Amino acid sequence: MEKHFKISDFAEKIGKHPNTVDGWFKKMEQKRIHCVSRVDNEKVYDELDLAIGLHIDAKRSDGWSLQAIFNELDEHFDLRPFPEDMRDPVAIDLEVVRRKFTEDMQASVAAVVREQVEAAVGEVRQQYAELMNQLPKPRDPAEERQERITDIITRRRVEATLRNEALQLWSTKPEKERIRRTGLFGIKKEEDHAARDLFVMNYIDEHFETRLKKEFNL
Repeated sequence: MEKHFKISDFAEKIGKHPNTVDGWFKKMEQKRIHCVSRVDNEKVYDELDLAIGLHIDAKRSDGWSLQAIFNELDEHFDLRPFPEDMRDPVAIDLEVVRRKFTEDMQASVAAVVREQVEAAVGEVRQQYAELMNQLPKPRDPAEERQERITDIITRRRVEATLRNEALQLWSTKPEKERIRRTGLFGIKKEEDHAARDLFVMNYIDEHFETRLKKEFNL
């Protein structure tokens, strides 16, 4: 018949204070490593528990930490699993709770940051697309060349028209403004080309901008 022990007798067989032994097995239950059997909702220890307790005591005497001992228990014993209907409260492992809380907080913050970054990136992309739509479309090189040619031809035509107008006005000026005397006694008369060219140039400069804007409907 399998033997069962209460904590006082059980601790005495291990040679430790009941509080010490009870603490070992409580920690194992907190970490879900090994379950102590219950009878009428009271813990009872058996020979498997005794072997585990003696093993822990020996390892502690050799300077092992409890966690290190717990990590290798399943290599030496068939540890007792926890029944699904076990209702004894298990003490909360504050370190596990703290770590879980920290991980959840980090995940939540990371999710918020990720959403904000994605929203900012989406807004920038939308603004970029709107800006690109507002920019003038690339022009065809052939169209640009034709436009430059048309511009040059228009400028030349405006200059030619203004030159003809200036020459007509020049021809209506009094003879003393248009003609200069040359020769030995100033008997020979000829047109003052320098004065004429200066008059034409000034006329073109004065009217060129207005006439060009009119040609381009500006």
